[in-house]
Amino acid sequence: MDTDGSRSARAALVAALDIVGLAPSERFDRIVRIAREVFDVPFAYVNLLDDTLLHTLTPNLAGEPTSGPLEWSFCQLTVQRPGPTVVPDTLADPRTADLPGVTSRGIRSYAGVPLTMPGELTIGSLCLMDVRPREFTPQDEAALIDLGRWTEQALAKGLQHDRLLEVVEALTPPPVHVPGYTLAGLSVPYGDLSGDVHDWTVADDAVTFTLADIMGKEQPAALLAAGLRAALRQHEDLPPVEAVGAVEPRISEDLGRASAFATLFHSRLTPSTGRLDFVDAGHGLVVHLHADGTSEIRRSRDLPLGLHPQGVPFRLGSLVLEPGAALLVASDGALDLGDGTIDTLTDIGRTYRRAPSTAAFLETVRLRAAEQAEDDVTVTVLARDAP
Repeated sequence: MDTDGSRSARAALVAALDIVGLAPSERFDRIVRIAREVFDVPFAYVNLLDDTLLHTLTPNLAGEPTSGPLEWSFCQLTVQRPGPTVVPDTLADPRTADLPGVTSRGIRSYAGVPLTMPGELTIGSLCLMDVRPREFTPQDEAALIDLGRWTEQALAKGLQHDRLLEVVEALTPPPVHVPGYTLAGLSVPYGDLSGDVHDWTVADDAVTFTLADIMGKEQPAALLAAGLRAALRQHEDLPPVEAVGAVEPRISEDLGRASAFATLFHSRLTPSTGRLDFVDAGHGLVVHLHADGTSEIRRSRDLPLGLHPQGVPFRLGSLVLEPGAALLVASDGALDLGDGTIDTLTDIGRTYRRAPSTAAFLETVRLRAAEQAEDDVTVTVLARDAP
């Protein structure tokens, strides 16, 4: 039954899908094309319903309205019951004889199936219309149900993608305050999702500072990046060599199944002294900007996770971040901001020095990445205040 409560919940879910009013999508257009061919009908639609309106995602004709009052639609009947709704002759059925589709468009037969999302909430319909009366056999109804399930999967995929975006965005570390230091970072995905992850955590006597870059792009890389971040957070109290050594066997197993690898810079700062101990597993995209104006690119001495020999310990690196110095750590997508060589890191360092603030520097990176990059771009800053 289509109650006030269900209509309100349906409207909220349709709003969350955020696809009403957008240009037609191939994932839905393909379904209605097949429906028209299979059933030999001139019209097929994927519709979403809010509390008062019906919105079609698949207009069949140029200039065809994409929204209209729900009470004028055939699909108001479809959402009232779980199975297919079939009207072999719309003029002979009192439920449909006076609808505008019959009186103005000449629709003489209708069949629709409700579209249901998790929680058994009906949010729309897949429907067929013809300008001639026709019967629908049980086999026809079964085929329509199958197309409806396909449509539900296409809608759910969009919801899952949006939920994944929310999860990945939640992985961005919140700002932290470390007296005498600045920690900041920016990640610009090439698509919707990034295979880069950066993170920091603060304890009483130490700060962990991490950047990882998973080979690949979009959802698989983003999921692996999230898993690596979570694993390292479980060992944030350990020195870098021990922490990376603890997570490497399981992470490498996951990476191997995905035919991927991950470069990683994982460090631990002692704020009182500026000493930074780190593991660089195949990353090597680190530039140390000294307080005297010179700079030094720190290269990696170990292989990436997923390629590192089993049983071979990672090597410890260390440096001292003197007052007025900064460490910039980037993913390899940042090389697209220059000529593609390691010298780009030096150029990024110059941009940082010229910027009036860390926020202004990261905004410059964001704009350049949006224009130039062909990969995920992440740039992080660990800076010690000048005396």
